[in-house]
Amino acid sequence: MMKLIVKSQEGSKTLDIHKEKSILSLLQEANIYLSAPCDGRGTCGKCKIKVLKGNLGITLKDQVHFSHEELDRGYRLACSAYPEGDIEIAIETVEKGFAVVTEFQGYNNRINHGFEVIDIDLSDGNWQDTKSMVGAIQRNLGKTYKVSYKALKRLSVITNPYISTSSLHERSSLQLLVKDTNIVDVFYKETIGLYGVAIDIGTTTLGFHLINLQQGEIIKTYSMLNSQRIYGADVIARVQRANAGKLEVLNQLIKQDIITGIENLLKDADIDKGNIYSIAIAGNTTMLHLLLKLSPETLGQFPFTAVTLELISFSFKEIFDSPLLDCGVVLLPGLDAYIGADIVAGVLYHEFSKTEEINMLIDIGTNGEMVIGNKHSMLATATAAGPAFEGGNITCGTGCIMGAITSITYNGQTFNYETMGNKKPVGICGSGIIDIMAEGLRYGWIDSTGRLSEAFSNGEVVFYQNSGGDRINFTQKDIREVQLAKSALRSGIECLIKQYDVDYDAIKRIYLAGGFGSNINIEAAMKIGLLPREFKDKIKFVGNTSLGGAVKYLLDRNCGKDLEAIMKAAKPINLSTDPQFNHLFMENMLFQ
Repeated sequence: MMKLIVKSQEGSKTLDIHKEKSILSLLQEANIYLSAPCDGRGTCGKCKIKVLKGNLGITLKDQVHFSHEELDRGYRLACSAYPEGDIEIAIETVEKGFAVVTEFQGYNNRINHGFEVIDIDLSDGNWQDTKSMVGAIQRNLGKTYKVSYKALKRLSVITNPYISTSSLHERSSLQLLVKDTNIVDVFYKETIGLYGVAIDIGTTTLGFHLINLQQGEIIKTYSMLNSQRIYGADVIARVQRANAGKLEVLNQLIKQDIITGIENLLKDADIDKGNIYSIAIAGNTTMLHLLLKLSPETLGQFPFTAVTLELISFSFKEIFDSPLLDCGVVLLPGLDAYIGADIVAGVLYHEFSKTEEINMLIDIGTNGEMVIGNKHSMLATATAAGPAFEGGNITCGTGCIMGAITSITYNGQTFNYETMGNKKPVGICGSGIIDIMAEGLRYGWIDSTGRLSEAFSNGEVVFYQNSGGDRINFTQKDIREVQLAKSALRSGIECLIKQYDVDYDAIKRIYLAGGFGSNINIEAAMKIGLLPREFKDKIKFVGNTSLGGAVKYLLDRNCGKDLEAIMKAAKPINLSTDPQFNHLFMENMLFQ
């Protein structure tokens, strides 16, 4: 059997080679991460590997995406590489350090998480074992409560003099954690700790907040790449892979990501896992289907329906098949196949269902979801913007990671840029992509049709190159990708406002959500026509409102009623049936 040796920042690993499988397929099966936004179709050029030993022929796809110098140095695309002998490769690009952007710092309203702490007086000593202790507690409360398995286990330790470090004979009280008619847990009075975890499952990244439920404060934040990304950058690719037999794999990847994220939160905060009592999860409809291992087949076929869009509650063990936590998990509801719980959570966060003002929420990402309305009525839609603004299908594009170029200016001769974390440039993220387009239009080397000036050799703009020859560039193909994405988003915005039958003046605020939306230069976004100029003084950057909505749900049990009001007031619309959309899409392809 031929061998493939893979070297990366994670170490070295040896795989068996199967002639009928590409190197990308072998890496995916071994869960070795390599960016492949187009899921192996050879269009994005991101699955870059370097041959260290052995031979790999140069394919037509390699010739499209690499210069002669890069090919001579051994660079190839993993998706089109089929080794015919032993080979050693290097994976040089590792995307790490994604930032979770949110303005949510605390909860100013009255905390109403639904848990109640009750003191129990045990001074009469009327107990002998766990059974009598439960009886004593019930008599003390004056009514019957169901004792959870978690509470029963804790009581068995507390009442056992051979296990407990401090006998109850020496204490006069316990504290019970009660929710509704259930005794959830039992504490010695001075040891109570009450925490929850809010999670946003994005197509590209996962965000986590560890919340002190008693104080309404964020204790720790964590973020990570969605490991499913090895099977494509967008939800369509994930749906196709799931339907082709990879549902179990995708399910295991997202579950392990969430478990890893929670473990890191607990470690960083030095919190015992037993003190996590509730979890709220938001995410787009496809991500939640994959988490629950529900078939996403109908999500990818007209009329694009979901298995369920309801608010769902399960135990942690039921969803994750893991003993890590003993708590409940709530998945927030969605509106339809492409307007998911992440957008509903954003609407919840900004209290659309409680205001007379007409506001608009826009999450600029792969699907370009947006909502307009107030407590009386709302309209929501999603546009197939593609992954361009998240770095997908852009030659040197990347997500919002350390080293990503976040802003670019041009002075007529040279480029100046800033990177996230002031690190060495590794690629260009969405905000930088908008800047480079705006500068091109401002200085005339991109015309109104999107054509790149012939003054740039080889049809590319190079704005970073190191001594080793590695460079970050922007090509004519990249410009076309941005044109398609910006036209889809702008056309969706205009259609939604027209269907809501209001003008720009009637809209009070425009909330731009998501990590990308919080970093863009508004003037640059308006220069390229991504956002209407009428929005200029109304825009508020709001960060990850999906995560903020999940936090809010954990801290206020009345949010259940608010979600019901949103689901009742909000109507999803399909732009594919709107005759105006196609006309606007063609019109907005041009740069005015």
